Amino acid sequence: MPTDEFEELRNSIRLSYADSPLDGLKFVNALIETTDLTLEQKIIVTNYKAWFLLETEQLESAMETIVKYMNMVSQSNEKDLMYGYFNISGGIYARLGLYEEALAYYRDAMPFAQSRDERLVYQTENNIALIKLNLKRYAEAATAFEKYRDYAHNNKQTLNESFASNNLALALIGLKQYPEALNIINQAMRLQTQFDYTTHLAASLILKGKVLRFQGLLVESESVLNDAFKLIETKQLESEQLNIILCLAQTYEAQGNTDKALDILASVESYTLNHAHFETQLSIAKLTAELYEQKQSYAEALSAYKQYSLINEAILTRQAKVNLAKALAEADVASKEVRISELTRAEQIKATKADAFKDLTIVVSICLVVILFGSFIAINSIDKQKQTLAKTLEQLSDTQNHVIEIEKIASLTALVSGMAHQLNTPIGTIVTASSLIDDYMEGLEEKFKARELSSKHFHKFINDTNSAKELVISSINRLAGIVEEFKALNVSIHLDKPMSKIQLPSYLKHRLAPYSKHLGKQIEFKIHGDEVAITSYPTILSDVLKTLVINSCEHGFIHSDQGVVEVTIKAFTHVVEITYQDNGVGINDEILHEIFTPFYTTNLGGNHLGLGLNVVFNAVKYNLRGKISAESCKHGARFVISLPIDARLIDDTSY
Repeated sequence: MPTDEFEELRNSIRLSYADSPLDGLKFVNALIETTDLTLEQKIIVTNYKAWFLLETEQLESAMETIVKYMNMVSQSNEKDLMYGYFNISGGIYARLGLYEEALAYYRDAMPFAQSRDERLVYQTENNIALIKLNLKRYAEAATAFEKYRDYAHNNKQTLNESFASNNLALALIGLKQYPEALNIINQAMRLQTQFDYTTHLAASLILKGKVLRFQGLLVESESVLNDAFKLIETKQLESEQLNIILCLAQTYEAQGNTDKALDILASVESYTLNHAHFETQLSIAKLTAELYEQKQSYAEALSAYKQYSLINEAILTRQAKVNLAKALAEADVASKEVRISELTRAEQIKATKADAFKDLTIVVSICLVVILFGSFIAINSIDKQKQTLAKTLEQLSDTQNHVIEIEKIASLTALVSGMAHQLNTPIGTIVTASSLIDDYMEGLEEKFKARELSSKHFHKFINDTNSAKELVISSINRLAGIVEEFKALNVSIHLDKPMSKIQLPSYLKHRLAPYSKHLGKQIEFKIHGDEVAITSYPTILSDVLKTLVINSCEHGFIHSDQGVVEVTIKAFTHVVEITYQDNGVGINDEILHEIFTPFYTTNLGGNHLGLGLNVVFNAVKYNLRGKISAESCKHGARFVISLPIDARLIDDTSY
């Protein structure tokens, strides 16, 4: 297609996408099937297809398409087109929540962007900043967003300026620079009102309500969020509906209005996973569970935690499917290259035979020479084919290793060695069951080809396959359970909640009472000491004590169904000491210095990850800004927690 006609075609593609991403996708599919294009033109249209698949959340198909795109670019002289592969791959992994992988792809895209034009460089820098924002690298993200906002402003790109302003405000909120964030939001709102950027305006209102909540201005926060709620309902802005519900609920919770928070959360019609907002859905499910737990409505809390688990499971499943789609697409591309090579050699053999038939009248001696020469070519061809197949196997091995590396990166890399022994058994079961299913399929296929397949054979195949499938499902559920157990060890650290005053004796009695019957143990709590109030994070303190109670039940009272936990409160000038003492089997003095170490556990054969006390240590030190130690004790285990009277007076950089 001539260049000018192709540029008109590209403009038509963009207009079709602007009307509807699905219409744009249908358009490019039709072009690829019917239009006569050069290789470079096909690459550009394929890039559009991958982009549209990404925007319509068809991530498996997007991954398959971008792998094909990369193979096409490798055959082209326009290597700068490789930018599309890295850019869209980064977008796919960002949608999956695999931010480290997305960051790596966006960084690989940067050299190609720099060789093309300035606009792509700024776009790539913005993509990298968005990933850093999700990775909580707020300072780096803020610098990049400010640069992108200034670039958009100087080039009169008002929509990009509005987008960058909201992202800059998010980064400043992460840095707890609330006045600066509020100033940026107000500037953005004036721009959004001027140019009628309604969706961006709704997002700015939500950010403003969040900042006011962090500043303790709860009435003002509620008012701004209600304005945002009305705008979102009036304009039917589906992309912001979950965000406004979550932020309003968090403001009501901060006001102490648990019932009102639960009412607004209940307005979420279903927990069907929306992959574009899965992190918000996780936050909604978790907040709902915690609020019900505070009200001691444990059945409703359990249901919400189950929804949280289902959302997590769906996310992990989707990540696995997309990575598998990539591996299969790469293997398919390699297989097609081998097939093309084989067909080329087959044509060469046909040509050789045709020449031989033309020379039938030549004397026998010449025929023998031709035969010998043909044999030599055939042997040489077989040798080359073997080399090609060996290379293909090597490529497939590299693809497999690449998939494994992606899965390693997607996990918590710093903790993977500690979890390996927990994951080996279910993974081994899944591999074995999958192999059995392959064997059953091959057996069934052989009987079908031999025309020996009967209803009895088919019934046996269904039963055997169902059994193997149940093993796979059971093992997958076990894997999900291990992951949930690992995540559940993290205490509920809600640093976005304002600190509040805690009347220690009464608060501890209230929070520990529900655990008097816990994990099959009957526990008597004795709480006494000074009447003192501290200013800190009550939820975190509650979770720390809950973890210590669980530790007593699982380790201290292992040989008994009953136990006593004594909590003593002693006030000093600037700190308060909380001594937690149980009457269990106690802790050997030799291991006192190791119990706060990650993955240290005395129950190596059990289902424990050995992280509970390490999480407690980090929560006390870094969030409650205090200290915790385990002391030698003749009877039972003793932990001493030292907390500041007013944690607000402790400098964030001093602990």
